[in-house]
Amino acid sequence: MDPSPNSFSGFFVSRRKRATCYWAWWRGLVTVGFLPGLAGAAVPFTLQGPGVNPADFRVTVFAAGLSYPLGMARLPDGSMLVSVLQNASFFGGTASLVRLVDANGDGVADAAPVVLYTGLSKGQSSLKIAGNLVFVTGQNTPIKVLRLGATPASALTLVGTITLTYPSGGWLHPHSALAVRKTTGSANRYDLLFQLGSDTNFAVTTRTATLGNIAISGATGTLAGESIYLLNITDLTTSVTASGLTRVASGLRNAAGMGFHPVTGDLYFQENGIDGLVDVNEPHSADELNVIPRGSIGSAGWFFGFPANFTAYRTGTRVGGAGVPPLIAFQPLPNPQTGAESEGPNDIAHAPPGFPDGLNTGIFVGFHGKFGLGGVQNEENPLVYVNPATGSYFHFIAGKQAGIGHLDGLLSTRDSLFVADLSTTGSLGNALGGGVIYQIKSMVTPGSPSIAVNKVAAGVEVRWDRGGLQEALDPAGPWVSLPEALSPAAFPVDQVRKFYRAGY
Repeated sequence: MDPSPNSFSGFFVSRRKRATCYWAWWRGLVTVGFLPGLAGAAVPFTLQGPGVNPADFRVTVFAAGLSYPLGMARLPDGSMLVSVLQNASFFGGTASLVRLVDANGDGVADAAPVVLYTGLSKGQSSLKIAGNLVFVTGQNTPIKVLRLGATPASALTLVGTITLTYPSGGWLHPHSALAVRKTTGSANRYDLLFQLGSDTNFAVTTRTATLGNIAISGATGTLAGESIYLLNITDLTTSVTASGLTRVASGLRNAAGMGFHPVTGDLYFQENGIDGLVDVNEPHSADELNVIPRGSIGSAGWFFGFPANFTAYRTGTRVGGAGVPPLIAFQPLPNPQTGAESEGPNDIAHAPPGFPDGLNTGIFVGFHGKFGLGGVQNEENPLVYVNPATGSYFHFIAGKQAGIGHLDGLLSTRDSLFVADLSTTGSLGNALGGGVIYQIKSMVTPGSPSIAVNKVAAGVEVRWDRGGLQEALDPAGPWVSLPEALSPAAFPVDQVRKFYRAGY
């Protein structure tokens, strides 16, 4: 488990007449046939990129001998919940959710995983925790809603099931990804997002799928392809209900990795580009990273252009004039014609706030690369770091390396990035016990989060770049966390002076 000291920077706000920056200040205030990682086990890659010092990190094999680890989420005590499969093929067998513990913080799981839930169908690709609820799904498998037990080591229990039923004839990009956030202003409601991609490679999807449920009333509706949907989930302690099915985005071939920015609340998601029309290994369009600002999530008009509007691969030409342009269109580096490729984005993770400066405000994107290949045969499978503020990106872990298959699963914590290699050989049909989870932990202390205040018509506006916001009546404390505050956060002016700080 990661240590949990805080790192803060702050200022005070006088709510009488004005807001004034005050100071930037202190740190440190406030068993199932798998194998754990092996202390000192070889890691098959070196971290790289502009400004990256590999000595700033400790990279360990956190757990090995896992079959198709992919979905990862952090339990309340800091231990890890992981989806794994007991089958040689990713596309069959029974999946389980297992708990991994690193009590001494050495970057290696202490013992073999303990199963907390089993009976899931085939490989599970997305796993999220919100409150006491666990959401898990895989490509073309139901979305299961589970409940945490009394302790992090307790078994999970099934609450209900959300089903997506497809028409006959196949569907190229069925649902496989989830994102979840607490609904602002509600104690027991969550916004669950899932994607439904296109039914073909390069054509408008005209067919629809059907949303249904088992023991989750309200989870019903008709679903258009090429979309991201939002469904409100209300936790009633012994059951859950659903409501408010909303199409959040359209014109997306397959947005199979998404997440809410932990500071701003904006929704970031990847988009898989169009496969080659002549050579399937030479894409027709570039993969993308996109964003919807938090205030616009659920509003109409977020059409991203597929299939007629896209960025051409290698040339960067913008084809068509409609649709929201991407934040990033991924091209080979450094030269689009001859450079190192990154294809098939799967998961995204916002950078750990405790990573070194220059690497703690961006987004990591894991690229699957060639479908069933690994090592030097897969030249398209790097882990990429993106700086949304500048539009720049680089390969943090290079592709085409022996011992790396598909770095498809990502999980950020305070100072670590966990990276799951689905299958170190690249095989998806014969890789029982062939998956690995790595921990990339920062060993340096970055600068304090930036924080600023501006006077606005309604009062004051606070902006910060990392971590959460706290307030106090006195700089000596006590400090109260504001877990629902998102940057920028607006506060009315009253007669009480308050101090604010941002930290992680």
